[in-house]
Amino acid sequence: MKKGSTDDPFADDEEEADNEPEQPESERSELNSSATSESLTAAQSTTQRQSLPYIHSRDGVKDGRKQRPVFLREHIEDGIDDLVDQMESEFGEDVYKTDVTEAAMAVAQEHPELVLEKLEEWGYGWS
Repeated sequence: MKKGSTDDPFADDEEEADNEPEQPESERSELNSSATSESLTAAQSTTQRQSLPYIHSRDGVKDGRKQRPVFLREHIEDGIDDLVDQMESEFGEDVYKTDVTEAAMAVAQEHPELVLEKLEEWGYGWS
């Protein structure tokens, strides 16, 4: 019989599927076991990433951060470089300037009285 436009376009697929040998139970369980193992590994990896400190769980120094324009006077910028050097000395390893700058902001937020004191030195509240 000739194949024409009225033939079932899925007929060949069904025939091929019927002709495929069925996988033995042991192979199917190995595949399921492998898939389950991969799922567990992915879940463990996610859990481990969540339990690691920030610098070890991120993909890069910019990961999870938004860039903001910050205008700094030269001596403040130089002070950040000096602070980075001091932190590297303390830790005995390289420390990113981005981490030091954000840590300084975090400390300022945790201790607003220090920020108040610095702003007063700069002339805020001066009458």
